[in-house]
Amino acid sequence: MNFPRSTKAKLGAIAGLFSSINAYAAGGGVQFISYYQMLLNTFGISDEHVIEEWKPVLGAAFTLIITLLIGLKYRAKVAAAGDDVTPDAGFSVRSIMEMIMDFVHNLGKGIIGETEVRPYLSVLFGLFLFILISNVSGLVPGFTPATESISTNLALGLFIFIVFNIAGVKEHGVFGYLKTFAGPMAIMAPFIFSIEMIGSFVRPVSLALRLYGNIFGDHLVLSVFTGLTYLVLPSFLLFFGLMVACLQSFVFTLLSGIYISLAVSHDH
Repeated sequence: MNFPRSTKAKLGAIAGLFSSINAYAAGGGVQFISYYQMLLNTFGISDEHVIEEWKPVLGAAFTLIITLLIGLKYRAKVAAAGDDVTPDAGFSVRSIMEMIMDFVHNLGKGIIGETEVRPYLSVLFGLFLFILISNVSGLVPGFTPATESISTNLALGLFIFIVFNIAGVKEHGVFGYLKTFAGPMAIMAPFIFSIEMIGSFVRPVSLALRLYGNIFGDHLVLSVFTGLTYLVLPSFLLFFGLMVACLQSFVFTLLSGIYISLAVSHDH
């Protein structure tokens, strides 16, 4: 069948898109076309090592843009509603965001306290939403989630490390906060202080490794089974991936709230 030249070019581009499936270098899984790689290729970047380094950066930027757009949309909806606090009927940006905010508020209130959690609600909510959007974006073929990179997760962990230490200093003062690491017995203070300091510095690493391991493992399982069968089974795995995405967002936010609670607590 003879097609016009423009139609042939379009068909060739579509065929190239669907044929851009390659095996993982070490796991035998399947990795679909990466839109981040395509974007980098348009800027003349073809080195595989450089592309792999920049994928998480583009993934984080994409997630941040989506998060900001959702925030602006929600702000516009609230401004338009004015004094009307009646929830929207059905699913909307406002109703979904308010459900998530209510969930994070109850989570933080249960961990830190109803009054004490207020200064940190924006941090916990922003963290939860960023991780959730990043995780869910990985379920869309062609998008690599930023949370699949250990570098991104370490950055999130370091952010929480800074937040809970600032919270502790703000609550106790510099020397008072350092004293909380020494324990109740002066004779054991040097030993306990060393252990507590090591434990504190390990927290961002443990947060990063936990999130990285679960998200990477979920996508690896999905890629392997997609390579075995392209129908039915991957659909169930996508539902499982959605559960993992939500659960890991919850776990990261939960642990962040616990670390903040420990930093501001006076029960040492």
